[in-house]
Parts: sequence; C-alpha cells; structure tokens
Amino acid sequence: MDFKAFIEIKETKASILDKLKFLQSTGLKEYLEYGVNLTGMKRLPKKSWGQVIEQIISKTPNDLDKKIKSREYYKAHLCAIKIVMEEMFLHDPFIKNIAKHEEEKTRDIVVYNYYHLLHELLYDMALLIQNYNLTIEDRPPTNIKLYKNPYQHDFTLYQTLPQSIFGQVSFHSFIEREPCISIALIRQIIELRIRKAFGILGVYDKVKDSFEPLPLGQIFDEIKKYQSEIDFAIPLENIIRLNGWANIFVHSGRKDYTWTLILVYRYLHEFIKGRASNNGSNTASGIKIRQSTLDDIRNGLESNLKSYNPNLEINKTKPDVIILPE
Repeated sequence: MDFKAFIEIKETKASILDKLKFLQSTGLKEYLEYGVNLTGMKRLPKKSWGQVIEQIISKTPNDLDKKIKSREYYKAHLCAIKIVMEEMFLHDPFIKNIAKHEEEKTRDIVVYNYYHLLHELLYDMALLIQNYNLTIEDRPPTNIKLYKNPYQHDFTLYQTLPQSIFGQVSFHSFIEREPCISIALIRQIIELRIRKAFGILGVYDKVKDSFEPLPLGQIFDEIKKYQSEIDFAIPLENIIRLNGWANIFVHSGRKDYTWTLILVYRYLHEFIKGRASNNGSNTASGIKIRQSTLDDIRNGLESNLKSYNPNLEINKTKPDVIILPE
C-alpha cells in the first residue's frame, strides 16, 4: 500500500473534499483490508464501542506496555478507525457541509482545522501499521519511515493555553491545535461527573476547619462494592479504565492515536450528557441509583475516614443522579 500517497493532503477545501470522497468510496476499505491481511485476520471483527475501549485503552503504563505487544491491540485499533471514520467523517451530511462551506479570503480556520485533523488521522493510520510491523513482526519500515513524538511537550501546551482564554482566533492566541490536551479535559470531566453524581466534593476536618481532597480512587473503590445496584450509562469498569488512561497523559504526557480521542469523546456521551428519552435527555440520567444505595456509599466512605481520624467528614452536595424507587 502506498502510504505516502495515502497520507498526502493539502490545506485547501478541494483537497479535503477529494480525500474524504476517496476514503468514503474505496480508501478506508482498502486500508482496513490491508490491516486485516497484515494482522492475520480473515475479516474485521464486529465489536461494540465498549469492547473496543476495553482493548485499546490502558489503565496504567504497565498495562499499555503489555497491550502494544499484543496483536489484539492493533486489531481493535482497526475497529476503532472504522467506527470513528464512518461515524464522524465519511457520511454524506458531513461531506456536504464541507462542500457548502464558503472559504474566507484569508486563511480559513475551518479548512485549517479539518486539514490538520485529517492529516493527523491519516498519518496515525499509517503509523499504526508501522508500529505493528516493528513491534509484532520485528519488520523495519522500508518505503516510508514515520515518526511521532510519543510524549506531549509542555511548551506546546503552554502555547495552546491562550486559546482556552481568548479563543482559537484572536490577537492573543496561536491557531495551532493540540488534540491530546483533550485527554486532560476528559480526566477532569470524569472526576467532576463522579463527584457531583454521588455528591462527594472532598473531606472536611472539623478541628482544623479545612477542606481536603478525597482521592477519586477511594470513591471508585466504595462504588465498586455496589456496582450491581447502580445503572451506569456505560460500564463502571470502563469509566475507571478511561480515568486511568487519562491519568497516564496528565502525569507523563503520553499521547495516543488521534482517533482514540474522538472515540472516547463519543463513548462518554450518554454518561456525561445523559440518556435520551421521550422527554429529551437529562444530564443526571447517566447514572441511576436508589437513595438507600447512595446513602450506603457515602456512609461507607465517611466511616472509613473516621476510622483513622474521627474529626473527618464527607463534604457533601446534592447528588446529580436519577434516584430510582426503592
């Protein structure tokens, strides 16, 4: 497969459209068939979003080291690519939106963003094949050699910081994107959702009159005791998995393939925004629980705290969940 041609794209609306139409018609199918043959499969397996998450998302750095040495890791990534490309980019409504877009006379920010995003996706797709050959087959690259820094540089994050304050297009910020910064946002989103859902903000010391953090891991440990009694929009195990994966980036800067970020963003949708119903969606509906179970979790955490310091109590707030009948 000619990966040099596969990756090639220009920062123009016409080039983006051509590449999208190529991928929609034959390009993605040819790439996936190449990956299927390379990894020794007869066909690409049908996996749910949750199954793909379980196979490509690592809880810890050691877990990641084990996964990248497994053929199943690369097979699951092929499934992830298919899901993301077809769901997000290779459908007529999106391609029509690009076609209808009227370009600015100066540098067009929509064209700029989708050019870089598509280039990153295509580059990472080729990189996945190279990584498989190097790691699994011990086969060095021949026609094209790809490189991507596996770690995020702090300077580039700092350069992106003004975008959060002033916007991507302003006189105070640079327009360059840093997609992996989304992993840090995912980490905070998960923590805030869990803390607010169960109404557990932290720990209050009555003697010191001080507020202290309560590690999210301790909250997860208590929730796991009652997980069969709680209705999560996505499995608790995968919520914990995604939290650990995001921690890897937050503490080490370890990047991931571009489609992984998009897959995780979409996978979290019902957990964060809530499940759709006849009355619309309610953000609280990502977690449904009985009041008695909720009380058991909060009381269990508080009892554990008081066992080593009787002055501690849970700093509570109103739980943001759907309360089920007893």
